[in-house]
Amino acid sequence: MGKTAENNADAFRLTVLGARGSMPGEGNGFACYGGSTSCYRIRAGSEEIYLDAGSGIANATANAATNLSILLTHVHLDHLIGLPFFSALREANRPIHIYGGRRDGWMPKDCIDRLISPPFWPCRIDDYPASVTFHPLPDCGRNEESVPFAIGEVSVRMMEGTHPSGSTIYRLSYMGRSIVYATDFEHSPEGCSALARFASGCDLLLYDAQYTQDEYERHRGYGHSTPEAGIRVADESKAVQLLFVHHAPWRTDEALLEMERTFAGQRRGIMFAKIGDEIVL
Repeated sequence: MGKTAENNADAFRLTVLGARGSMPGEGNGFACYGGSTSCYRIRAGSEEIYLDAGSGIANATANAATNLSILLTHVHLDHLIGLPFFSALREANRPIHIYGGRRDGWMPKDCIDRLISPPFWPCRIDDYPASVTFHPLPDCGRNEESVPFAIGEVSVRMMEGTHPSGSTIYRLSYMGRSIVYATDFEHSPEGCSALARFASGCDLLLYDAQYTQDEYERHRGYGHSTPEAGIRVADESKAVQLLFVHHAPWRTDEALLEMERTFAGQRRGIMFAKIGDEIVL
């Protein structure tokens, strides 16, 4: 499937720009899986869509011919920290569309203006040369879906996950293929069942697997999950491929490689996100 689609300009493809959770990592132990925080680029025809704007977006070079959008799951620092460094913001009059939901009563632009402004940063988003438009997303209850919308030919559905102050789970569909992005999600029987229904039949499921099971017992309520829970969701939803994301900030390449070896045989299509990986659907 991938080899056939690689030469197709209209292919639905995802590139890992940052898969680290909570805070960036650096040093020799983070060369393979990467130390940059959450950011994934999707290309679908003329659309270029970024999932979150963690430090991974700082190294992204946008295609001059594409329509640019950013889907924010939530506004915790590790998912926004790269936005001021996104090179497309420096392109005069370049349209950039940012989508996100209300968090603790704050709309996405209010949150970004609060963070990216003096004295924390020398300018605001509105001061960049690009033309940035914010699109507030409708509220939905935990484990409930909201009204779908479209970004060009890409259909976007949403549900609310379990995370402190909330986090949006996205399903993007294009030319009969679909990607589900479920980061910053804490598993529960009810939540996993809702996510499995939402992700039913998807081609690629990105799932938050920050903790081992032992670590999770010490971090209940932090809003993250485990590979074991991700496998159960993938099996129930019949997802074709499962990509584990939001790696713990202390998890080195060696430790992640060992986890990948442990879980690779438990289900077909399991991967741990590595910086620079490209998945073509």
